[in-house]
Amino acid sequence: MQRCLWILLLGLALSACHDDNNDRKEQPAEKSEPVPALAVGTYSVSIETDQELPTVGKYYSGTDGTKLVVLNDEQDRAQIVMHYDVATKTWHSNQSDKNLKLEFAHYEKIADQKLSLNELVGSYTLSLADGSSIPVEVKAQRQMISLDQNCSFTAKISENSLANTASYQFTDNKCAALKNNEKGYVVVDQDLEPAAFRLLSDTVDSKDLWAFPS
Repeated sequence: MQRCLWILLLGLALSACHDDNNDRKEQPAEKSEPVPALAVGTYSVSIETDQELPTVGKYYSGTDGTKLVVLNDEQDRAQIVMHYDVATKTWHSNQSDKNLKLEFAHYEKIADQKLSLNELVGSYTLSLADGSSIPVEVKAQRQMISLDQNCSFTAKISENSLANTASYQFTDNKCAALKNNEKGYVVVDQDLEPAAFRLLSDTVDSKDLWAFPS
């Protein structure tokens, strides 16, 4: 009787071990995120690099989970723009290499504040990296309108959860040079003064436009 009891207990133990192994095999591998997660706030960041990538920039983390990473080249123009979309739970990047992963060598939280859209109202000259420029006007109705007949566009500006930023979306675009800038972010960065703000997009081949008061 005792021998039968031992055989029964051994069988139960082996069965439990087998089920546990099956559970481990069925668990999906944890997905590696392309950008380290930081708490809500704005950060100055630097990344480990092979010298072909930019090394410094900003990391914006919103209360709703939205994130934006901007890394600059030697001329302080945005080279890498990565945006985390909460709705789709995916990262979007202006890089053709969709397997790009960033590792921060250093990050430091910096002072920030919510951007009031009224602060943007005024006349500006958008400066591109190639030296060309586009005169624009930001109206109180939260519209940005190009005054250049050869590069005509209208954009709607709206609030978002990231400090020092707003969102923009082209509602009309007849400017070939900005065909990859249909939507993105208005970013106020004191490090770029006297530029009042910059327009960024996570679309491949998009431009980094700096807005200077005019």
